[in-house]
Amino acid sequence: MTVPPSITRLAQRCFGKPIIRNDLRGELVEEIVAMALEPEWELCAGDWAAFDLKQAEGPLRIQIKQSAALQSWSAPGGPVPKPQFSIAAKTGRWEGFTWIDGVGRNAEIYIFGWHGRTDEGADHRVPDQWQFFVVAERDLPAQKSLSLSTLRKLAEPVRFDALKLEVGKAATGL
Repeated sequence: MTVPPSITRLAQRCFGKPIIRNDLRGELVEEIVAMALEPEWELCAGDWAAFDLKQAEGPLRIQIKQSAALQSWSAPGGPVPKPQFSIAAKTGRWEGFTWIDGVGRNAEIYIFGWHGRTDEGADHRVPDQWQFFVVAERDLPAQKSLSLSTLRKLAEPVRFDALKLEVGKAATGL
């Protein structure tokens, strides 16, 4: 099937620049993580999905959170925002068109992506420029968000090429 020109134009407008805007960057990071973890993990993110990846042959689920030092709205050389990652418990989740009540988090493993580069070569689209922190849900504090400094106390960062191994270790420990 040929890609319609409107989709090509839209993809170029949304993802054709190195610094991706906040509301789209999460989609990009989900794809980057899926590339690292497939085929053992399946991407299932979308719309109101309760989690982002599921184990292909198992019950485990992954939630991906991300932040970046450079924002599409940042002035060059301006201040770098302090990253915060939401980890708030939810009141339930959607499974298809059915709402399932239940307070808690919707995944057993959390992956936090951090893009800290602020130089001219910074490009959110490049997997090797990201750091990933893999944390079991049970090890997350009972609070609504995490700072990068708190996250660094919970896990060591890994690069794209080591992400699959780190997720495997976390999954084995559950």
